[in-house]
Formats: sequence, structure tokens, C-alpha cells
Amino acid sequence: MVNADPDVWAWPPPRPVRTSQFACAELPAGESYHRLGRTSRFRWWSAPLTLVVLAVLLFFLWMAFLLSVTIVAIIGGSGLAPGSVTVGEIAGLAFGLLPTALLLPIVLFLVRVVQWRRIGSVLSVEGRLRWNWLARCTVAAVFPVALGVLLFLPLAEYLWPELLPSRNTGGTEVFAAAMAVIVLLVPFQSAAEELTLRGLLLQLVGAIGARPEEPRGGSAASRVLRSPGPAVLASGTLFPVLYLATHPGDVWTAAALAVLGLGMAWLTWRTGGLEAAIGLHVVNSLVQFTLCVFEGRMDQIGTGAVVGAGLPLGAGSPPVLILTALQVGLYVLAVRRWADRLGVRRTSPAPASRS
Repeated sequence: MVNADPDVWAWPPPRPVRTSQFACAELPAGESYHRLGRTSRFRWWSAPLTLVVLAVLLFFLWMAFLLSVTIVAIIGGSGLAPGSVTVGEIAGLAFGLLPTALLLPIVLFLVRVVQWRRIGSVLSVEGRLRWNWLARCTVAAVFPVALGVLLFLPLAEYLWPELLPSRNTGGTEVFAAAMAVIVLLVPFQSAAEELTLRGLLLQLVGAIGARPEEPRGGSAASRVLRSPGPAVLASGTLFPVLYLATHPGDVWTAAALAVLGLGMAWLTWRTGGLEAAIGLHVVNSLVQFTLCVFEGRMDQIGTGAVVGAGLPLGAGSPPVLILTALQVGLYVLAVRRWADRLGVRRTSPAPASRS
């Protein structure tokens, strides 16, 4: 029993319960994935500030990347004259994948420091990466990806023979070293792309609409912005639009990217996390970059000639759109059905049920 008499002394004196106003915001309860950015610390300027800090960090990342390439080139005996800075094939492959992979810590920094919420809130509605579900999604991605490869080969042979892979590995040692780099970096590169486009961007747009209990939360505009539609549309089409702007002649790849992006954005909302999008992206990118090494096109990785967005084979031609639509359709149906059977959580839990 607690004695409330102020004249009663105790030693040592009881410590007051301290609460820090700087503690990061918890997951909002009962919200879908796209609304997890609308925490108690969300303000109207949160999204613009996040984008500004992202731009600054990307600038410094690019400067660090150029400096690293120059240092490696100097160590390798390259000159410093314009156009003469070159690195080896394997180093070039690594430098082609690393900048995107380094988006991982940048996005996590933005979520934790700029938006002042828990890192896990950008991973899933459970506030963490659901590793078992990620493994299941990765396994589920193998069949549609393998089917895409099997359909692409005869399709290209009869209609687009110039798209058939031609072996030019550069030797066993080069191929083995390149595959080691790919296996090591591609999972991080793929996860970083999904964390940025299907994670950060989806939640930035999804957090705009006010809650029903907030001022103007009952307006038609707030109801529309709270729905998953705007967030899914922005997350799924931003990269295809940027790609088409920089590659105006490559309509087929841009259309395939839109199909892939919209499918993965919808699946992220539907399953309450990034695991499904990451699973398909990793499997597809492993196939895509392995083909680049097989054909001796390692120098194209990271230059825009190879789109590291998890597309099927045949980028830049009509087959890529056909295969992407088939692949994404099969994957979405399989993952959705599996998620329903396993009871994968779609909304964040109430505070009392959180571990």
C-alpha cells in the first residue's frame, strides 16, 4: 500500500516517472500500411522536409560515390584526365549496385530522425520485417519468374531473335567474381528500391489526408487522400514517369515498370508490408543481372541501360510488357491468396497487443 502522507520521509526518495517529449512516435493503432506515417508527430511540413533532406543526402551520396570511383581508379593506375577515369569490370559492377543499396540507411535515417518515428513502421504494420513472410514471398516469386524466362526464350527466338542471350562471360574467374558481387549486393539494392518507392513514398502520400477526428478530416478531399488509391498510384508510377522522361523512346519498358510498380504498391498495401514487393524484386533482379554478366554487359549496370527494378527479360521490347503483366498477375494472385490463408496482418495492432 502506498503512503500518501507528505510528512512521511523515505530514503532513498522515490524517483519520478520521466517521460521524454523527444521519444519517437509509436505506430498509429488500427491503420493500414500507407497510413503509418500519420503519427502523433506528423505535421504539414513533414513531407516537404523529408524530401528536402532526401535531396541533400542524395547529393552527398553522389559526391562520395564519385570520390570513391576516382580513388579506386587511381589505385588501379587510371589517369585523371576527363574521360580517362576507369575502373575494372568487377569494381564497376559493384559501383553500379552500391549507390542504390545505400538508399537503405538514407531512408531509415529519414524515418527515424526527420519524421521521428520508429524504423519498423516503414517495414510493416507490425513494426518490423516479417522474415517468415518474406521467405514465403521469395519462394512464391520463383515460379512466375521462371515461367517468364521459359516463355521469353521461344518468344524471342521466333519474333525477336536479336533479344536472345549470347554468351560472353569473360572467363570463369570473372564470371564467378561478378556473381559473388551480385549475390552479395542485389538483395540490398532491391530492398532499397522497394523501401524508397513502396515504403517511404507510399507512406508520404498516405499520410497527407487528415484523420476523421482531426480538423477537416471529414471533408471529401481528406477521405480521398486517406484511401490507398492516391498513395498506390504515386508509388507505382513515379519511377516509370521519370524513366520515360529520361528514355522517351523506351515506351515498352516504361509501361512494364508501371505495371510492376502498381502491382507491388497495391500488394504492399494489401499485405501490410514490404515483404511481397521485396521478394519478387530480389528474384527478378538476380535473374536480370546474372544475364548481364552472362552476356558481358556488366558495364551497363548502373548507367540506366539496365533497369534495376526487377523486370523480366526483354527490356526495351514488346515482350517485357507481356511478361511483366503475366508475371505480376500470377504473383499478386498467389501472394494474396497465401496471405489470406495465413492471416497476414493488414493493419497495425492496438497498443495493448504490441510486444
